[in-house]
Amino acid sequence: MSIECLNKALKTEFKNQTPTKRLILILLANYCDDANSCYPSYSHIAKLAGLKDPKHIARIIKEFEELGLLQIQKRYKEDGGNTSNRYILTLKSENKDPMGLQTPTPSISETPTSGVSTPPNTKEETKDDTKDINDEFKKFWSEYPRKENKALALIKYKIITRKFKTEDILTYLHRFLNDIEVKGTEKKYIPHCSTWLAQKRFLDYEDYEIQKVKAKSVSDTNWYDDLELDKYA
Repeated sequence: MSIECLNKALKTEFKNQTPTKRLILILLANYCDDANSCYPSYSHIAKLAGLKDPKHIARIIKEFEELGLLQIQKRYKEDGGNTSNRYILTLKSENKDPMGLQTPTPSISETPTSGVSTPPNTKEETKDDTKDINDEFKKFWSEYPRKENKALALIKYKIITRKFKTEDILTYLHRFLNDIEVKGTEKKYIPHCSTWLAQKRFLDYEDYEIQKVKAKSVSDTNWYDDLELDKYA
């Protein structure tokens, strides 16, 4: 749960606000992680809000998107079927507009992480900075073993690299790759890239030492190439 996001939701006023709408916004904020994102289903929110029709929840969340209170990202299962949406709340710290967020709110990827100072005169990323971070992410993404929801992973990568060096993140990734290779971890048990970053799971590999692994046949590595230990040394 993100306390900061929940506090913002409690203070937010918006157009055509009703007790039900306010409750749903607070419920979404209650489920948010440190990156202000969550993915509860319509039926689950409806149950908590005491509503019988999940479609009513869908209409309210769509209204939130139009007001600029959140962003909606579609999610899909491995077989191509739909699953619950991911919501990224974009609430302001203070709301001086009684009509509610008529001025567009910056996206979560542009909002500095709490507790991380921003250098002077760097309110916006320059084109070169954006190109650099995108290039670094491409390298990181190409090596991460489970490639799902690239857009969200990029958002989390931009946030996390404001506090941690990109070269350190890549080093931890190489150690993580070695660890899952040694343990023979199946792909379905590997966390999504966005989760690995948002929950700072890479910190588990700060003191990890690269281990030797046995060579595997082609059939054993259908989702992941043989590990080249030299490049992670």
